[in-house]
Amino acid sequence: MVTEKIFINGLSIVAPGLIERDKVFSILRGDQQWQAEPLPIFVPSMLPSNERRRTTPVIKLAIQTIQPLFRNGEDLDRIATVFSSSDGDLAIDDKLCQALAKAEKILSPIQFSNSVHNAPAANWAIAASLHTPSVSLSAGDGTFAAGLIDSITQVISEQQNTLLVAYDVVAPDPLDAFRHFEYSLGLAMRLGMNKESGYLGSISISLENNEQKTTPCQNKSLEPLRIGNPIGAGLPLMEALARKSTSSIINIPYIMGNQLQVNVSREC
Repeated sequence: MVTEKIFINGLSIVAPGLIERDKVFSILRGDQQWQAEPLPIFVPSMLPSNERRRTTPVIKLAIQTIQPLFRNGEDLDRIATVFSSSDGDLAIDDKLCQALAKAEKILSPIQFSNSVHNAPAANWAIAASLHTPSVSLSAGDGTFAAGLIDSITQVISEQQNTLLVAYDVVAPDPLDAFRHFEYSLGLAMRLGMNKESGYLGSISISLENNEQKTTPCQNKSLEPLRIGNPIGAGLPLMEALARKSTSSIINIPYIMGNQLQVNVSREC
């Protein structure tokens, strides 16, 4: 159990039908229903042109999701990042496998460099001129919980703000048959030891193995998104924060049958 309270000073969501901030918060609060809409082609404008043209949909989604939580005048020596994705860039994996299946086995250097799990983190470091620690991780369907645990660890151990971004993109054929995501989804939070502008609430966590029921979304229209992508496990937490809940408990699936219990509170 981590009893220290960690302050959440901002959140961001990017998904089909969830892009514009006011609409995102309105849906999280339950003021309107969610409906899936085609995602636009994102342009990572913070990146230099050479890097920008080499980015993949996974990199673009991660940057689009984390970018709103980065602030002008940020102390670049006091911010860490955690990038959390259950499967990384499956489209690049598919292209590499196809290339290896051919007789000439010619691999694209750009595709190869983008195939590593920390490619989104590397591109974000370039975009934001960051030189501080960054973690890229995966834990299957428990990836959001793993990213949150690691982010809280960073905040407490290093006494610095941490940006968490969790993301997964729909897989191409034939990999979709083995790892199906109904929707692409990115979730991000800004965590710290102190309140800042954008404060939404505070959280503490504990690991439970009593297999309590995973917390569903309060806005039932979001349930297909929660169920359709492993990163969606974080949506009920986003709802509690957006609704400025004074006290709530969110159960998020982790690994080996365990759950991460998140206690959400808000002090005025």
